[in-house]
Amino acid sequence: MRGQGRRIIFDVTTSFRWRGPPAGIVRVERNFALWALNNLRNVTFVIFDSRQDGYYELTWDLQAVLDGAATFLSSRLAEPVREGGRKTNALPLWLRPLVLWVRNRRRILLGRLELVRLQAKWRALARLVGILQFALMTQKYRDVMVAADGSRLPFLRQNAWVGGRVDCTTGDVLVSVGAGWDNTNIGAIRELKARGGFCFILLCHDLIPLLFPHFYKSIDVDAFRAYMHEALALADLVVVTSQKGEQDCRAYCQERGVKVPKMAISPLGFDGPDPIEPVSSTIALPNGLVRGRFAMMVSTIEPRKGHQLLYRVWRRLVEEGIAQANGFKLAFVGRRGWMVDELISQIVSDRTVSGQIEIIHDVSDRQLRSLYAGAAFCVFPSKYEGYGLPICEAFAHGRTVIASTGGAIPEIVGTLSPCLDPDDDEVWYETIKEWIQSPTRRLPYEQAIKRQFKHPTWREAAANFFAISDCCAREHWGHRRLS
Repeated sequence: MRGQGRRIIFDVTTSFRWRGPPAGIVRVERNFALWALNNLRNVTFVIFDSRQDGYYELTWDLQAVLDGAATFLSSRLAEPVREGGRKTNALPLWLRPLVLWVRNRRRILLGRLELVRLQAKWRALARLVGILQFALMTQKYRDVMVAADGSRLPFLRQNAWVGGRVDCTTGDVLVSVGAGWDNTNIGAIRELKARGGFCFILLCHDLIPLLFPHFYKSIDVDAFRAYMHEALALADLVVVTSQKGEQDCRAYCQERGVKVPKMAISPLGFDGPDPIEPVSSTIALPNGLVRGRFAMMVSTIEPRKGHQLLYRVWRRLVEEGIAQANGFKLAFVGRRGWMVDELISQIVSDRTVSGQIEIIHDVSDRQLRSLYAGAAFCVFPSKYEGYGLPICEAFAHGRTVIASTGGAIPEIVGTLSPCLDPDDDEVWYETIKEWIQSPTRRLPYEQAIKRQFKHPTWREAAANFFAISDCCAREHWGHRRLS
Protein backbone atom coordinates (compact mmCIF):
# COMPACT_ATOMS: atom_id res chain seq x y z
CA MET A 1 0.00 0.00 0.00
CA ARG A 2 2.95 2.31 -0.55
CA GLY A 3 2.37 3.07 -4.22
CA GLN A 4 1.56 6.45 -5.72
CA GLY A 5 -2.12 7.00 -5.14
CA ARG A 6 -4.77 9.23 -3.71
CA ARG A 7 -4.29 11.30 -0.56
CA ILE A 8 -5.70 10.10 2.76
CA ILE A 9 -6.84 12.80 5.17
CA PHE A 10 -6.82 11.23 8.63
CA ASP A 11 -8.71 13.13 11.35
CA VAL A 12 -6.98 12.75 14.76
CA THR A 13 -8.87 15.50 16.59
CA THR A 14 -10.20 13.10 19.24
CA SER A 15 -6.68 12.02 20.22
CA PHE A 16 -5.43 15.60 20.44
CA ARG A 17 -8.33 16.73 22.61
CA TRP A 18 -7.98 13.81 25.02
CA ARG A 19 -6.30 14.23 28.38
CA GLY A 20 -5.00 11.29 30.39
CA PRO A 21 -4.35 7.61 29.55
CA PRO A 22 -6.04 6.60 26.27
CA ALA A 23 -9.24 4.58 26.53
CA GLY A 24 -11.93 3.29 24.19
CA ILE A 25 -12.32 5.33 21.03
CA VAL A 26 -9.11 7.26 21.72
CA ARG A 27 -7.14 4.00 21.78
CA VAL A 28 -8.69 2.98 18.46
CA GLU A 29 -7.87 6.29 16.76
CA ARG A 30 -4.31 6.40 18.06
CA ASN A 31 -3.49 2.83 17.02
CA PHE A 32 -4.97 3.32 13.55
CA ALA A 33 -3.14 6.64 13.18
CA LEU A 34 0.20 5.13 14.18
CA TRP A 35 -0.26 2.27 11.72
CA ALA A 36 -1.09 4.73 8.94
CA LEU A 37 1.93 6.83 9.87
CA ASN A 38 4.25 3.85 9.51
CA ASN A 39 2.63 2.13 6.51
CA LEU A 40 0.94 4.71 4.28
CA ARG A 41 2.93 7.21 2.26
CA ASN A 42 0.36 9.72 1.06
CA VAL A 43 -1.39 10.43 4.37
CA THR A 44 -2.04 13.83 5.95
CA PHE A 45 -3.01 14.04 9.62
CA VAL A 46 -5.39 16.83 10.54
CA ILE A 47 -7.38 18.31 13.40
CA PHE A 48 -10.71 20.07 13.06
CA ASP A 49 -10.53 23.75 13.96
CA SER A 50 -13.84 24.64 15.57
CA ARG A 51 -13.24 28.35 15.03
CA GLN A 52 -12.73 28.08 11.28
CA ASP A 53 -14.93 25.00 10.64
CA GLY A 54 -12.17 23.31 8.70
CA TYR A 55 -9.25 20.88 8.89
CA TYR A 56 -5.67 21.95 9.60
CA GLU A 57 -2.55 19.88 9.05
CA LEU A 58 -0.44 18.63 11.93
CA THR A 59 3.20 19.43 11.34
CA TRP A 60 4.82 17.89 14.43
CA ASP A 61 6.07 14.33 14.91
CA LEU A 62 2.73 12.59 15.37
CA GLN A 63 4.23 9.52 16.99
CA ALA A 64 5.99 11.57 19.65
CA VAL A 65 2.80 13.38 20.57
CA LEU A 66 0.57 10.30 20.63
CA ASP A 67 3.15 8.40 22.66
CA GLY A 68 2.98 11.13 25.31
CA ALA A 69 6.47 12.49 24.64
CA ALA A 70 5.29 16.11 24.37
CA THR A 71 2.75 18.47 25.89
CA PHE A 72 0.21 20.42 23.87
CA LEU A 73 -2.49 22.51 25.52
CA SER A 74 -4.36 24.47 22.89
CA SER A 75 -7.39 26.71 22.89
CA ARG A 76 -7.72 25.76 19.25
CA LEU A 77 -8.97 22.39 20.45
CA ALA A 78 -11.66 23.92 22.62
CA GLU A 79 -15.14 22.47 22.55
CA PRO A 80 -16.52 22.95 19.03
CA VAL A 81 -19.77 24.64 18.08
CA ARG A 82 -21.94 22.06 16.33
CA GLU A 83 -25.25 21.87 14.55
CA GLY A 84 -27.97 20.73 16.90
CA GLY A 85 -25.43 20.40 19.69
CA ARG A 86 -24.22 22.72 22.39
CA LYS A 87 -25.99 25.67 23.90
CA THR A 88 -23.19 27.90 22.61
CA ASN A 89 -24.90 27.73 19.22
CA ALA A 90 -27.48 30.18 20.49
CA LEU A 91 -24.84 32.72 21.56
CA PRO A 92 -23.67 35.62 19.37
CA LEU A 93 -20.47 34.85 17.49
CA TRP A 94 -18.53 37.52 19.39
CA LEU A 95 -19.47 35.92 22.74
CA ARG A 96 -18.62 32.30 21.91
CA PRO A 97 -14.82 32.61 22.39
CA LEU A 98 -15.37 34.00 25.89
CA VAL A 99 -17.68 31.13 26.82
CA LEU A 100 -15.23 28.57 25.43
CA TRP A 101 -12.44 30.22 27.44
CA VAL A 102 -14.47 29.93 30.63
CA ARG A 103 -15.14 26.24 29.97
CA ASN A 104 -11.48 25.52 29.18
CA ARG A 105 -9.85 28.07 31.48
CA ARG A 106 -7.69 25.56 33.38
CA ARG A 107 -6.20 24.16 30.15
CA ILE A 108 -5.60 27.60 28.69
CA LEU A 109 -4.16 28.99 31.93
CA LEU A 110 -1.77 26.05 32.34
CA GLY A 111 -0.59 26.51 28.77
CA ARG A 112 0.06 30.21 29.21
CA LEU A 113 1.84 29.65 32.52
CA GLU A 114 4.05 27.06 30.82
CA LEU A 115 5.10 29.66 28.25
CA VAL A 116 5.93 32.08 31.08
CA ARG A 117 7.92 29.39 32.89
CA LEU A 118 9.94 28.47 29.80
CA GLN A 119 10.65 32.10 28.87
CA ALA A 120 11.45 33.31 32.41
CA LYS A 121 14.88 34.96 32.68
CA TRP A 122 15.12 34.25 36.41
CA ARG A 123 15.10 30.76 37.89
CA ALA A 124 13.18 31.96 40.91
CA LEU A 125 10.32 33.12 38.69
CA ALA A 126 10.34 29.82 36.78
CA ARG A 127 10.19 27.88 40.06
CA LEU A 128 7.37 30.06 41.35
CA VAL A 129 5.35 29.57 38.16
CA GLY A 130 6.00 25.82 38.35
CA ILE A 131 4.66 25.70 41.92
CA LEU A 132 1.56 27.58 40.81
CA GLN A 133 1.06 25.17 37.94
CA PHE A 134 1.23 22.12 40.19
CA ALA A 135 -1.38 23.71 42.43
CA LEU A 136 -3.68 24.12 39.42
CA MET A 137 -3.02 20.72 37.81
CA THR A 138 -5.49 17.90 38.10
CA GLN A 139 -4.24 14.37 37.51
CA LYS A 140 -5.17 14.42 33.83
CA TYR A 141 -2.93 17.46 33.25
CA ARG A 142 -0.06 15.93 35.22
CA ASP A 143 -0.30 12.93 32.89
CA VAL A 144 0.34 15.09 29.82
CA MET A 145 2.69 17.70 31.26
CA VAL A 146 4.94 15.74 33.63
CA ALA A 147 7.06 12.67 32.82
CA ALA A 148 7.23 9.62 35.08
CA ASP A 149 10.52 10.85 36.58
CA GLY A 150 9.00 14.21 37.51
CA SER A 151 10.61 16.21 34.71
CA ARG A 152 8.56 18.39 32.38
CA LEU A 153 7.65 17.11 28.93
CA PRO A 154 8.53 19.30 25.91
CA PHE A 155 5.88 21.96 25.40
CA LEU A 156 4.65 22.64 21.88
CA ARG A 157 3.22 25.98 20.93
CA GLN A 158 0.18 25.82 18.72
CA ASN A 159 1.94 27.35 15.72
CA ALA A 160 4.68 24.72 16.07
CA TRP A 161 2.40 21.76 15.42
CA VAL A 162 -0.55 23.16 13.45
CA GLY A 163 0.09 24.06 9.82
CA GLY A 164 -2.11 25.40 7.06
CA ARG A 165 -5.69 24.60 6.20
CA VAL A 166 -6.30 21.35 4.34
CA ASP A 167 -9.01 21.46 1.72
CA CYS A 168 -10.21 17.98 0.82
CA THR A 169 -10.66 17.70 -2.94
CA THR A 170 -11.79 15.15 -5.50
CA GLY A 171 -9.59 12.09 -5.17
CA ASP A 172 -9.00 12.54 -1.43
CA VAL A 173 -10.22 10.11 1.22
CA LEU A 174 -11.32 11.63 4.53
CA VAL A 175 -11.07 9.04 7.33
CA SER A 176 -12.87 9.53 10.65
CA VAL A 177 -12.47 6.86 13.32
CA GLY A 178 -12.80 9.06 16.43
CA ALA A 179 -15.61 10.81 18.29
CA GLY A 180 -16.64 13.15 15.48
CA TRP A 181 -19.88 14.10 17.23
CA ASP A 182 -17.83 15.61 20.04
CA ASN A 183 -15.21 17.55 18.10
CA THR A 184 -16.32 18.33 14.54
CA ASN A 185 -19.15 20.14 12.80
CA ILE A 186 -20.84 17.62 10.50
CA GLY A 187 -22.67 20.44 8.72
CA ALA A 188 -19.35 22.02 7.80
CA ILE A 189 -18.03 18.65 6.61
CA ARG A 190 -21.13 18.24 4.45
CA GLU A 191 -20.46 21.60 2.81
CA LEU A 192 -16.78 20.73 2.30
CA LYS A 193 -17.78 17.44 0.66
CA ALA A 194 -20.27 19.16 -1.60
CA ARG A 195 -17.48 21.46 -2.83
CA GLY A 196 -14.61 19.00 -2.86
CA GLY A 197 -16.26 15.73 -3.76
CA PHE A 198 -13.96 13.63 -1.58
CA CYS A 199 -14.65 10.10 -0.33
CA PHE A 200 -15.78 10.02 3.31
CA ILE A 201 -15.12 6.86 5.34
CA LEU A 202 -16.69 6.68 8.80
CA LEU A 203 -15.98 4.19 11.57
CA CYS A 204 -19.21 3.88 13.54
CA HIS A 205 -18.34 2.44 16.94
CA ASP A 206 -21.97 2.11 18.02
CA LEU A 207 -25.31 3.92 18.27
CA ILE A 208 -25.70 3.41 22.01
CA PRO A 209 -26.64 7.04 22.88
CA LEU A 210 -29.62 6.66 20.53
CA LEU A 211 -30.55 3.19 21.80
CA PHE A 212 -30.23 4.10 25.49
CA PRO A 213 -30.54 7.91 25.70
CA HIS A 214 -31.34 7.81 29.43
CA PHE A 215 -27.73 6.85 30.13
CA TYR A 216 -26.47 10.17 28.77
CA LYS A 217 -27.03 13.87 29.20
CA SER A 218 -29.79 15.03 26.86
CA ILE A 219 -27.56 17.68 25.29
CA ASP A 220 -25.00 14.98 24.38
CA VAL A 221 -27.69 12.73 22.94
CA ASP A 222 -28.95 15.59 20.77
CA ALA A 223 -25.42 16.29 19.51
CA PHE A 224 -24.77 12.62 18.81
CA ARG A 225 -28.10 12.21 16.99
CA ALA A 226 -27.52 15.28 14.84
CA TYR A 227 -24.04 14.10 13.91
CA MET A 228 -24.82 10.43 13.22
CA HIS A 229 -28.00 11.16 11.24
CA GLU A 230 -25.99 13.38 8.91
CA ALA A 231 -22.79 11.31 8.91
CA LEU A 232 -24.48 8.01 8.05
CA ALA A 233 -26.15 9.63 5.06
CA LEU A 234 -22.95 11.44 4.03
CA ALA A 235 -20.47 8.55 4.30
CA ASP A 236 -19.40 6.64 1.22
CA LEU A 237 -18.55 3.74 3.51
CA VAL A 238 -19.58 3.05 7.10
CA VAL A 239 -17.29 0.60 8.88
CA VAL A 240 -18.65 -1.15 11.97
CA THR A 241 -16.84 -3.44 14.38
CA SER A 242 -19.40 -6.20 14.89
CA GLN A 243 -22.42 -7.89 13.34
CA LYS A 244 -24.61 -6.31 16.02
CA GLY A 245 -23.25 -2.90 15.10
CA GLU A 246 -24.19 -3.47 11.47
CA GLN A 247 -27.71 -4.55 12.46
CA ASP A 248 -28.16 -1.45 14.61
CA CYS A 249 -26.99 0.90 11.84
CA ARG A 250 -29.23 -0.68 9.24
CA ALA A 251 -32.24 -0.61 11.57
CA TYR A 252 -31.64 3.05 12.46
CA CYS A 253 -31.36 4.12 8.82
CA GLN A 254 -34.48 2.22 7.84
CA GLU A 255 -36.49 3.62 10.74
CA ARG A 256 -35.36 7.21 10.13
CA GLY A 257 -35.68 7.21 6.34
CA VAL A 258 -31.92 7.45 5.79
CA LYS A 259 -30.56 5.63 2.78
CA VAL A 260 -28.70 2.60 4.11
CA PRO A 261 -25.02 3.28 3.36
CA LYS A 262 -22.47 0.82 2.09
CA MET A 263 -21.22 -1.04 5.16
CA ALA A 264 -18.37 -3.33 6.13
CA ILE A 265 -17.37 -5.11 9.34
CA SER A 266 -13.81 -4.68 10.60
CA PRO A 267 -13.05 -5.95 14.14
CA LEU A 268 -10.99 -3.85 16.51
CA GLY A 269 -7.53 -4.88 17.64
CA PHE A 270 -5.81 -5.67 20.86
CA ASP A 271 -2.17 -6.21 21.77
CA GLY A 272 -1.85 -8.71 24.59
CA PRO A 273 0.89 -8.79 27.20
CA ASP A 274 4.40 -8.71 25.78
CA PRO A 275 5.82 -12.23 26.25
CA ILE A 276 9.32 -10.77 26.48
CA GLU A 277 8.31 -8.41 29.29
CA PRO A 278 6.87 -10.52 32.13
CA VAL A 279 4.29 -8.95 34.39
CA SER A 280 6.13 -7.94 37.51
CA SER A 281 4.75 -9.43 40.68
CA THR A 282 6.75 -6.83 42.58
CA ILE A 283 4.37 -4.03 41.53
CA ALA A 284 2.31 -3.36 44.63
CA LEU A 285 -1.41 -3.67 44.11
CA PRO A 286 -3.31 -0.54 45.16
CA ASN A 287 -5.72 -0.09 48.05
CA GLY A 288 -4.77 -3.26 49.89
CA LEU A 289 -5.85 -5.66 47.15
CA VAL A 290 -4.48 -9.20 47.52
CA ARG A 291 -3.49 -11.29 44.50
CA GLY A 292 -6.09 -13.89 43.61
CA ARG A 293 -8.56 -12.36 46.04
CA PHE A 294 -10.45 -9.74 44.10
CA ALA A 295 -12.88 -9.47 41.20
CA MET A 296 -12.25 -6.60 38.82
CA MET A 297 -14.23 -4.48 36.39
CA VAL A 298 -12.25 -2.33 33.95
CA SER A 299 -14.34 0.43 32.41
CA THR A 300 -15.14 4.10 32.53
CA ILE A 301 -17.57 4.54 35.39
CA GLU A 302 -20.80 5.53 33.64
CA PRO A 303 -24.48 4.53 34.01
CA ARG A 304 -24.53 2.03 31.14
CA LYS A 305 -21.66 -0.12 32.31
CA GLY A 306 -23.41 -1.84 35.22
CA HIS A 307 -21.47 -0.55 38.22
CA GLN A 308 -24.78 0.00 40.03
CA LEU A 309 -25.71 -3.68 39.65
CA LEU A 310 -22.30 -4.80 40.93
CA TYR A 311 -22.61 -2.45 43.89
CA ARG A 312 -25.96 -4.02 44.85
CA VAL A 313 -24.65 -7.55 44.37
CA TRP A 314 -21.42 -6.96 46.28
CA ARG A 315 -23.25 -5.26 49.12
CA ARG A 316 -25.37 -8.37 49.51
CA LEU A 317 -22.25 -10.59 49.46
CA VAL A 318 -20.74 -8.44 52.21
CA GLU A 319 -23.94 -8.43 54.28
CA GLU A 320 -23.98 -12.22 54.15
CA GLY A 321 -20.28 -12.43 55.04
CA ILE A 322 -19.37 -14.28 51.85
CA ALA A 323 -16.86 -11.72 50.59
CA GLN A 324 -15.09 -11.42 53.96
CA ALA A 325 -15.02 -15.18 54.61
CA ASN A 326 -13.08 -15.64 51.37
CA GLY A 327 -11.00 -12.48 51.69
CA PHE A 328 -12.50 -11.09 48.47
CA LYS A 329 -12.88 -7.50 47.31
CA LEU A 330 -14.33 -5.83 44.23
CA ALA A 331 -12.23 -3.35 42.24
CA PHE A 332 -13.65 -0.75 39.84
CA VAL A 333 -10.76 0.31 37.59
CA GLY A 334 -11.41 3.24 35.27
CA ARG A 335 -11.84 6.95 34.98
CA ARG A 336 -14.87 8.75 36.38
CA GLY A 337 -17.47 9.41 33.69
CA TRP A 338 -20.77 11.25 33.66
CA MET A 339 -23.97 10.97 35.71
CA VAL A 340 -22.30 8.83 38.40
CA ASP A 341 -21.65 11.34 41.18
CA GLU A 342 -24.53 9.99 43.27
CA LEU A 343 -23.44 6.37 42.81
CA ILE A 344 -19.82 7.06 43.74
CA SER A 345 -20.88 9.10 46.78
CA GLN A 346 -23.19 6.27 47.81
CA ILE A 347 -20.41 3.69 47.57
CA VAL A 348 -17.87 5.86 49.40
CA SER A 349 -20.28 6.69 52.24
CA ASP A 350 -21.73 3.17 52.60
CA ARG A 351 -20.19 1.70 55.75
CA THR A 352 -21.31 -1.79 54.78
CA VAL A 353 -18.99 -1.91 51.77
CA SER A 354 -16.25 0.31 53.22
CA GLY A 355 -12.96 -1.31 52.31
CA GLN A 356 -14.77 -3.96 50.27
CA ILE A 357 -15.24 -2.02 47.03
CA GLU A 358 -12.21 -0.14 45.74
CA ILE A 359 -12.44 2.57 43.07
CA ILE A 360 -9.14 3.05 41.24
CA HIS A 361 -8.58 5.85 38.70
CA ASP A 362 -5.78 6.79 36.31
CA VAL A 363 -3.72 3.59 36.28
CA SER A 364 -0.82 3.22 33.86
CA ASP A 365 -0.68 0.35 31.36
CA ARG A 366 1.94 -1.34 33.56
CA GLN A 367 -0.27 -1.03 36.64
CA LEU A 368 -3.26 -2.35 34.70
CA ARG A 369 -1.29 -5.41 33.60
CA SER A 370 -0.41 -6.05 37.24
CA LEU A 371 -4.07 -5.74 38.25
CA TYR A 372 -5.12 -8.23 35.58
CA ALA A 373 -2.39 -10.61 36.73
CA GLY A 374 -3.61 -10.31 40.33
CA ALA A 375 -7.36 -10.56 39.75
CA ALA A 376 -9.16 -13.84 40.42
CA PHE A 377 -11.64 -13.06 37.63
CA CYS A 378 -13.27 -10.10 35.89
CA VAL A 379 -16.84 -8.90 35.62
CA PHE A 380 -18.47 -6.88 32.86
CA PRO A 381 -22.26 -6.38 33.29
CA SER A 382 -22.62 -3.64 30.67
CA LYS A 383 -26.12 -3.03 29.37
CA TYR A 384 -24.85 -2.71 25.81
CA GLU A 385 -21.55 -2.63 23.95
CA GLY A 386 -20.62 -2.05 20.35
CA TYR A 387 -17.58 -4.26 20.89
CA GLY A 388 -16.06 -4.90 24.35
CA LEU A 389 -12.28 -4.38 24.43
CA PRO A 390 -12.01 -4.91 28.23
CA ILE A 391 -13.14 -8.50 27.65
CA CYS A 392 -10.33 -8.98 25.13
CA GLU A 393 -7.89 -7.52 27.66
CA ALA A 394 -9.06 -9.94 30.35
CA PHE A 395 -8.85 -12.97 28.03
CA ALA A 396 -5.39 -11.93 26.85
CA HIS A 397 -4.24 -12.01 30.48
CA GLY A 398 -5.86 -15.42 30.97
CA ARG A 399 -8.71 -14.07 33.09
CA THR A 400 -12.26 -15.35 32.90
CA VAL A 401 -15.07 -12.81 32.65
CA ILE A 402 -18.61 -12.95 33.90
CA ALA A 403 -20.01 -10.92 31.01
CA SER A 404 -23.42 -9.68 29.93
CA THR A 405 -25.64 -10.36 26.95
CA GLY A 406 -25.67 -6.67 25.98
CA GLY A 407 -25.09 -5.78 22.35
CA ALA A 408 -22.03 -7.31 20.68
CA ILE A 409 -20.57 -8.81 23.87
CA PRO A 410 -21.65 -12.42 23.08
CA GLU A 411 -19.86 -12.12 19.72
CA ILE A 412 -16.60 -11.31 21.53
CA VAL A 413 -17.05 -13.83 24.35
CA GLY A 414 -18.19 -16.84 22.33
CA THR A 415 -18.00 -19.89 24.60
CA LEU A 416 -15.06 -18.62 26.66
CA SER A 417 -17.12 -17.20 29.54
CA PRO A 418 -20.75 -17.03 30.66
CA CYS A 419 -22.98 -14.17 29.46
CA LEU A 420 -25.73 -13.10 31.86
CA ASP A 421 -28.74 -10.82 31.63
CA PRO A 422 -27.52 -7.35 32.74
CA ASP A 423 -30.90 -6.68 34.38
CA ASP A 424 -30.97 -9.83 36.53
CA ASP A 425 -29.35 -9.10 39.90
CA GLU A 426 -30.08 -12.59 41.19
CA VAL A 427 -28.23 -14.48 38.45
CA TRP A 428 -25.21 -12.18 38.88
CA TYR A 429 -25.27 -12.69 42.63
CA GLU A 430 -25.43 -16.48 42.33
CA THR A 431 -22.70 -16.67 39.68
CA ILE A 432 -20.26 -14.35 41.48
CA LYS A 433 -20.92 -16.13 44.77
CA GLU A 434 -20.20 -19.50 43.14
CA TRP A 435 -16.98 -18.26 41.52
CA ILE A 436 -15.77 -16.88 44.87
CA GLN A 437 -16.59 -19.98 46.91
CA SER A 438 -15.70 -22.60 44.29
CA PRO A 439 -12.73 -21.50 42.15
CA THR A 440 -12.88 -24.80 40.24
CA ARG A 441 -16.06 -23.51 38.56
CA ARG A 442 -13.85 -21.03 36.71
CA LEU A 443 -11.28 -23.61 35.66
CA PRO A 444 -12.95 -24.91 32.44
CA TYR A 445 -13.25 -21.34 31.15
CA GLU A 446 -9.64 -20.53 32.07
CA GLN A 447 -8.43 -23.63 30.21
CA ALA A 448 -10.57 -22.81 27.17
CA ILE A 449 -9.21 -19.25 27.08
CA LYS A 450 -5.61 -20.52 27.07
CA ARG A 451 -6.38 -22.94 24.23
CA GLN A 452 -8.75 -20.96 22.06
CA PHE A 453 -8.51 -17.21 22.54
CA LYS A 454 -7.18 -15.42 19.49
CA HIS A 455 -7.75 -11.85 18.48
CA PRO A 456 -6.42 -9.46 15.82
CA THR A 457 -3.55 -7.25 16.92
CA TRP A 458 -3.86 -3.50 16.45
CA ARG A 459 -1.60 -3.78 13.41
CA GLU A 460 -3.82 -6.45 11.88
CA ALA A 461 -7.00 -4.51 12.68
CA ALA A 462 -5.64 -1.29 11.19
CA ALA A 463 -4.35 -3.07 8.07
CA ASN A 464 -7.77 -4.65 7.56
CA PHE A 465 -9.55 -1.31 8.05
CA PHE A 466 -7.39 0.44 5.45
CA ALA A 467 -7.70 -2.49 3.03
CA ILE A 468 -11.48 -2.12 3.22
CA SER A 469 -11.11 1.65 2.79
CA ASP A 470 -8.90 1.04 -0.24
CA CYS A 471 -11.56 -1.13 -1.87
CA CYS A 472 -14.19 1.53 -1.27
CA ALA A 473 -12.01 4.28 -2.75
CA ARG A 474 -11.17 2.21 -5.83
CA GLU A 475 -14.84 1.49 -6.43
CA HIS A 476 -15.60 5.17 -5.94
CA TRP A 477 -13.06 6.49 -8.45
CA GLY A 478 -11.66 3.53 -10.34
CA HIS A 479 -8.78 1.15 -9.85
CA ARG A 480 -6.10 3.37 -8.24
CA ARG A 481 -5.04 2.23 -4.79
CA LEU A 482 -4.67 4.16 -1.55
CA SER A 483 -0.99 4.98 -1.01
